[in-house]
Amino acid sequence: METLADYIRSEVPTGRSGEWVIERVTVPDRAYEPATDRRPDCFKFRPGTYTCLRRGPEQFMTDLYDEWWTQRDALREAARGGEILITGLGLGLIAEAVLRRWSARVSRITILELSADVIRLVAPYLAARYGERIEILAADAFSWVPPAGRRFTVGWHDIWPNPHAAEVDEEMARLRARHADWCDWQGFWPEAYRQEEGNGGR
Repeated sequence: METLADYIRSEVPTGRSGEWVIERVTVPDRAYEPATDRRPDCFKFRPGTYTCLRRGPEQFMTDLYDEWWTQRDALREAARGGEILITGLGLGLIAEAVLRRWSARVSRITILELSADVIRLVAPYLAARYGERIEILAADAFSWVPPAGRRFTVGWHDIWPNPHAAEVDEEMARLRARHADWCDWQGFWPEAYRQEEGNGGR
């Protein structure tokens, strides 16, 4: 069972490429009031310095605790080992978490990322730390097809900045159908995020 002790923060360097920016942001002490904050525990912003990926003014991903906690289904399923597919590079947070926990079981993680700018910002860090164990492909998750015979034990989809956006349900259905032939199990960040909102984040 995952706990706060398992949580990791991103060490991806800050930088800018095109419209995309990786920056450090600070959550002040006053933002965390556990006694009066009625949100599920995983959504309470603990004070500290965090990493944020944004495109222009739109935040796509952070390493705040809720971002990690709502992806823990992928971390659990990665215990299957073998090859894992992730759509959406973001900060590479879940790929790092998987390799830190299941390094002996997971042979390779393949990440599909549409934005060349995000790849320029994040890929060098992951390559320096994990080498060929993480393969990052400039590809569209809705059209990509793996090489013949390639199969993944886990497919994890995290391409949305907003889990409640109008197009999310339709896009999740498209991705589920698209990748069903080569993924033994598939999970979706928006589904996990909404579930945590509904069950108290525990």
